[in-house]
Amino acid sequence: MAVNRRSDTHSPDGEPRSRITAASRMRRALAAVAVTACAVAGTVTGGAPATATDIEPATPTWATSELIEKVTVWEDGESGTEAHRIPGIAVTNEGTVLAVSEARHGITDTATHELVYKRSLDGGRTWPSAGTIEASPNRESWVNPTLLVDQRTGRIFLFYNLNYQGVTGDVFYRYSDDDGRTWSERTEITSMFRELPQGWTNHSPGPGHGLQLSDGRLILQVWHRKSVELPAAERGYSTSVIYSDDLGATWHNGGAIPIDPAYPNGETRLLERADGTLALYGRYAVGSPNRRIVSISDDRGATWSEPYLHGSFPPAAGADAGLDRLSGGPGSADVSRVVFSRPSTASRRDLSLALSYDDGYTFPREKVVQTGRVGYSDIAVLDDGTVLVLYEVVPEIIVARLNVEWLTDSRDSLVAGPGLTRHLFEAENADAAASPAPSVVDDRNSSGGQRLEFAAAEIGDHLDLEIEVPDAGTYDLNFRLLNQADRASVQVSVDGHDLGDPIDASTEKRIYSEASLDDVALAAGTHTIRLSVTGQGPESTGLAIGLDYVSLTRFDPPPPPPACDETVTGTHHGPLAATGVLCLDGASVKGPVMVTGGALLVTDSRVDGPVRVTGARQVVLCASEVTGPLAIQDVAETVVLGGVACAPNTLRGPVAVQDSNALIRIVGNTVNGSVYVAGNSGTTAAVVAANEVTGPLACAGNTPSPVNDGHPNSAAGARSGQCAEL
Repeated sequence: MAVNRRSDTHSPDGEPRSRITAASRMRRALAAVAVTACAVAGTVTGGAPATATDIEPATPTWATSELIEKVTVWEDGESGTEAHRIPGIAVTNEGTVLAVSEARHGITDTATHELVYKRSLDGGRTWPSAGTIEASPNRESWVNPTLLVDQRTGRIFLFYNLNYQGVTGDVFYRYSDDDGRTWSERTEITSMFRELPQGWTNHSPGPGHGLQLSDGRLILQVWHRKSVELPAAERGYSTSVIYSDDLGATWHNGGAIPIDPAYPNGETRLLERADGTLALYGRYAVGSPNRRIVSISDDRGATWSEPYLHGSFPPAAGADAGLDRLSGGPGSADVSRVVFSRPSTASRRDLSLALSYDDGYTFPREKVVQTGRVGYSDIAVLDDGTVLVLYEVVPEIIVARLNVEWLTDSRDSLVAGPGLTRHLFEAENADAAASPAPSVVDDRNSSGGQRLEFAAAEIGDHLDLEIEVPDAGTYDLNFRLLNQADRASVQVSVDGHDLGDPIDASTEKRIYSEASLDDVALAAGTHTIRLSVTGQGPESTGLAIGLDYVSLTRFDPPPPPPACDETVTGTHHGPLAATGVLCLDGASVKGPVMVTGGALLVTDSRVDGPVRVTGARQVVLCASEVTGPLAIQDVAETVVLGGVACAPNTLRGPVAVQDSNALIRIVGNTVNGSVYVAGNSGTTAAVVAANEVTGPLACAGNTPSPVNDGHPNSAAGARSGQCAEL
């Protein structure tokens, strides 16, 4: 069962934690009911639950199966409408899924629109509760419903626009204090936008949903333009933010993306990255197809960088896109996962969902959710890690319920993680040499806020960087480059050996993109990467190179958990010994637990006594307590003790993980004793992060050396060996 959202989103001082935390993931993740389904071609209409012809029956399992279900939230012609459009979705503090849309009594953007909602109490499977938030007695055109949930109070805000034929647009909000059942009177806030110097007359929230920052600030994206009666180039399309630091009692203007006719942005989504910077991802507002426009703020939304085009996706249809965080974020030791939905073709067809592991810089995984004609979309994430994609198949709106296993074809799991190794080398901090000498340039659009700029004088000039590879392996070698008109074509070489063809970095507009060279075998130690200027591409006007970072990435996904041979629930007195797969699910064991071979999978359980596992395939311990020593040795596949979707444990004796050739994650636990990690090997470094240890923390003889992924452990005793800096 999932942990209650309200209690899990607050720190002791009342400030909201990062919205997706390890404890709010699947506290009983391994024992959750999972539904296996192939990609469903049809949908279930009328908000009814999916039937046996659409998905296979739910089956309790310790392994999280691939999940995709589709349910029609608003049907064709429902309530006498011509269409429902512009969906928004959010999960409330009570775990209710709230969906909003425009109920259009005319298909055009300026026709009569009402704003309606539906509520789901079962994670989006059924939608029995519905109502109207803004009616249109005088044929008003209410548009762009945008949800924002304050996790401190549970108050739900709905912002929206009253559209006057596209010439002007006023902004209002209502709020709900009873989980979306009823709504306050509306409040108009248009006057605050008249204070802005840009002369905009039309102001439109979102749509979709806003964001609460990790420090509690409520922030909402609003896109603006002048009248549609003006030529497109004169409308001044851009986006600003408004914010509240007093629970929504007052709202203030933040900054705006600088207006640039080459980057006309509207209909945006906000992301807070792990380092606290904010990223706005916007639709290219004029013409189609094109790429997404991005702008960055490093001051909580007060100012924004010059916009650029995101290079991870090819140009696609102009349409609103969904964005949300699946895991990780500020203060979290979880793997960072960000999901992004949009039509993936030059026309509005084939809704794709992409997955990022680096806070939205790149999206290496992508899969089609709905083939054929599609439109706008929005995303929310349940506490159990289920992703909800609410999207248009005009005139209907559908929700797809899916998980990361489906999205990645089981190459990622919220319990054990994606098996990702990533070594990042910021170019501005690297040992670099070139003639003429490179310079470090402040650049808010770059990782770390700076990039390395090399102004080559002639073909053959080159930029050399030395990187220190901590462990041998075969990696994808990635370069994040600034692409624009004055860029050169570049040949990449490693230690004197050319890799791939030259990369043409010249483009008409600013694009930050990551060029990747796959399957590069590198020994541990120092390597020289050379970027040599080979000439100019067809659009190039210069020979410059702008390098943000170099990264090495590798995925070594773990196998899924095995099926249980024996499951123990309730109270068990006396020793437990097993040679197969032993599962403890909500159990209380008063005695030692010993597993030889097989596997040990434990969730929501307590063991009063020692636990020893030897020669097993897997050990997974989540949301549990062990009062005696925990000794794990010679495990072949996976050792997971807390972290990601596996809630932390309380371990009241010493912990030792030794001599295992496995993916190892020891994250977020409270250990009343020592932690010893020694003699382990594997393709992915052991993660020992964010644990509170009352004794010493020691690591020795592990290959690769353990890492903490930027989340230090707290240890009252001495830290030694490979864990001295963790």
